[in-house]
Amino acid sequence: MKNITFIGAFDKLDLLLYTSKILNMLGKKIIIIDTTLEQKSKYVVPVINPTKSYITRFEDIDIAIGFESYEEIEKYIGATENKKAKYDYALVSIDTIEGFENFYNNETIKNYFVTSFDLYSIRKGLEAISKIKQPIELTKIVFSTEINPEDSYYLEYIALGYKIKWNDKIINFPYETKDIEVMIENQKTNKIKMKNLSLTYRDNLEYLITDIIPDINLTNLRRIMKLIEKEG
Repeated sequence: MKNITFIGAFDKLDLLLYTSKILNMLGKKIIIIDTTLEQKSKYVVPVINPTKSYITRFEDIDIAIGFESYEEIEKYIGATENKKAKYDYALVSIDTIEGFENFYNNETIKNYFVTSFDLYSIRKGLEAISKIKQPIELTKIVFSTEINPEDSYYLEYIALGYKIKWNDKIINFPYETKDIEVMIENQKTNKIKMKNLSLTYRDNLEYLITDIIPDINLTNLRRIMKLIEKEG
């Protein structure tokens, strides 16, 4: 199982749901692991009998909430050393030191720092990696209507002293009203719809998937994304 961390204090759930939906439609088995303090998925993702920690299925995506380690997740699903859960990717939402220490491992292939440019999001997000001993490579995922070099330099300036190697690429999602409206409607209908997302948001979802799977067939990816859009 390949591990992908999404680190930061900014709300990441909708981004993870869209990303997981696309990966799932590409034939990948996905689990989202919500390690955040807020545990937004507990309130947004439908579940019949929530407990302190549980895994629920949402549009063929498993979502784990309230677990403190992979071992706890495997125990929950009745896995053994000979029969581990067969996921292709784990998308891990992290906003605490404990979450990072518990779920960052040798299987981690990508690390994203999800933020806006407000000071709280930056500093609170950086707290999660404040105790790392070895440098970590991070790719910025920024939610902002526009982005300029000064904003990026500002983020890196605040992060001075942290063991971070910033990737040159920046994935910039717009913070547009229409995208927020789609996310709210998805919550009301318990669906993962992409139909009315802005073109910029959809383009950056495509870019994120190609960053996760560099050798992906781009034609097939676009076909899958169009299928998802038609579902709405």
